[in-house]
Amino acid sequence: MAAKEGPKAPPSERAQSSYKQLSVAAKNLNTASDELGKAVSVLDSALQILNLGVSAWVRISGGRNDDTFDWWSRDLGYTKVGNKWGLALKEVNGNMIPPEEESAEVWLFNEAPRWMRAEAVGKIPDLLEALVKQAEDTTKKIKEKTTQVHELAAAMSKVAEAQHGEESSHARPA
Repeated sequence: MAAKEGPKAPPSERAQSSYKQLSVAAKNLNTASDELGKAVSVLDSALQILNLGVSAWVRISGGRNDDTFDWWSRDLGYTKVGNKWGLALKEVNGNMIPPEEESAEVWLFNEAPRWMRAEAVGKIPDLLEALVKQAEDTTKKIKEKTTQVHELAAAMSKVAEAQHGEESSHARPA
């Protein structure tokens, strides 16, 4: 036999009670969020000092619906958002059939929804490892391209010197 519930308080009393509880919860949430933001700002500043100029992303979570071919992902990254490099969060969704129907929203970490920030913290070590790999790969590519450009510059310099030499010999009085 189920216990009888007592009479519920009138809606106005319930609303007042809930609002008081919500006020305390909001204060605690804001304090916790501010502390997380300060800690992330320290990480962000340390990364910005390195002047990496490369982006990397790691998956936080994602999924797909095999019936509709819809998919979604949430990712933590280091990238340029607007004109500022920093830790960032990205939410992307789309459909596998018309892939051009993809939408993404990217925020600097401390501007993202709070629940996403909390979800992402555990992936920061993965992101740092991804940044190391991206920086190493980019360095290798730049060195290879620099060698190519030196070869091109040397070839062009030979042609330019030869042409300049011909022009100089034609310009001399006989």
